Amino acid sequence: MPAQSPDSTFEAVQSGLPSTHPLLARRYRTWLVVVLLVVSTLNFADRAVLSVLAQAIKEDLKFTDADLGMLQGLGFAILYSILGLPLGWLAERVSRKGVIAVCLAVWSLMSAACGFASSFAAMLACRVGVGIGEAGFQPPAYSLVADHFSANRRSSILAILALGAPFGFLVGQSVGGWVAAHWSWRAAFVVVGAPGLLIALIVWCTLREPPRGLADGRIDSGAAPAFRAVMTSLFSKPSFRHLLMGAMVSGFTYNAVSQFVLPFYLRGFGLPLALVGTVFGIVGFTSNGLGFILGGFGFDRLSRRDSRWLMWGQAILILIAMPLYAGAFISTRSNLSFCFIWLANFTIASYIAPTFAAVQALAGPRMRSIATALLAAATGIIGAGLGPTVLGVVSDHLAAAAFHAGDFIASCPGGRGPSGAAMTLDAACRAASSQGLRRALIGVQIIYVWAAFHYVLAARTLRRDLAAAAPADR
Repeated sequence: MPAQSPDSTFEAVQSGLPSTHPLLARRYRTWLVVVLLVVSTLNFADRAVLSVLAQAIKEDLKFTDADLGMLQGLGFAILYSILGLPLGWLAERVSRKGVIAVCLAVWSLMSAACGFASSFAAMLACRVGVGIGEAGFQPPAYSLVADHFSANRRSSILAILALGAPFGFLVGQSVGGWVAAHWSWRAAFVVVGAPGLLIALIVWCTLREPPRGLADGRIDSGAAPAFRAVMTSLFSKPSFRHLLMGAMVSGFTYNAVSQFVLPFYLRGFGLPLALVGTVFGIVGFTSNGLGFILGGFGFDRLSRRDSRWLMWGQAILILIAMPLYAGAFISTRSNLSFCFIWLANFTIASYIAPTFAAVQALAGPRMRSIATALLAAATGIIGAGLGPTVLGVVSDHLAAAAFHAGDFIASCPGGRGPSGAAMTLDAACRAASSQGLRRALIGVQIIYVWAAFHYVLAARTLRRDLAAAAPADR
């Protein structure tokens, strides 16, 4: 599809018929959503594959839970979060589809490279590379959605893109678990990472760059605002500040749970890797998928009555999810635990799309990539970074407290008795490792109360702040 010149685009919008623009045609917008959904799926598959392989990697390379927490947390999230801001700034000034294509190729290569790591340092370097690449997807992708769909449809469209998470976890965990069980965990990284190179080419060749503000009926062809001006505008809104804090705090617990839930089932119930990967992939796909869709479309409808439901609903859902997750980790029956996990995932997934839709509404057309990058940076460092890292450290500490046969870390490399050790020592190591992780996962749930408090505060000024942002979008 040929790109339109800025002049013809401006005339179409000014004539009051923005829907006549080729990039607002139903066929192209459907293709855009499909392609971005595929990229989003790969984004999460490259994260999910590490979680399903974590136990095998731990035992093979003799890692601790703190090591796993670093690989799944700060090792991935630091540069993912920090680079999101400059990449968001770049996406306000250059082709957003180009940023997505290049970053997709980078993270796919680095994910495949994880399969060749033989030490903690090598694995950490590869995960840092994955984080660098994935930092460039969300800010430009969500900005593209805002320029193709009106404000009262964005939560629904972002909910569809959020399906990349359950799709990605299904692919990453089921395919990764199956490949690891039949070949090796190293082969699983290569199988999951390689397809991204082909999709990067499709993004580059088939997507087009829309004018900024196209779907709002007001083209913003001026220079992008300075980074400092964007920060001043966003942080002057109390609802944005509390939304940001709520997302950071809830992300801490959400990421801690998501990165350690599979090791929990492998240790606590003794289930085979391939079975856990497949079952949990299906559980995650159905629960998160339904949660994203119902949350996105449901809150779009509720927000038409009162925009504050974008925040009220999130506080309610987080508080409901908290005891459900606790029930999953307290349960000693795998089928009952999976039922609790399904309900908890469904509940917590429902709040994600409205969060990003509210951010897009609070930011102007030339601020949306940076606003999304700022949210991703905050939730990345605190949530994806500190969440799994802190939980891994706490898990090791609680495992050591539950181990009564000496120094847990020294006696139980990889959470198991060393080669040639007595069966009683190996059993004690496994039991302590399982108990420590179980207690850590239960305890972290209380943090959701803190997050809900900030979403309630955000609702108090949301309507006023949305009204203040509206002139920039029209």
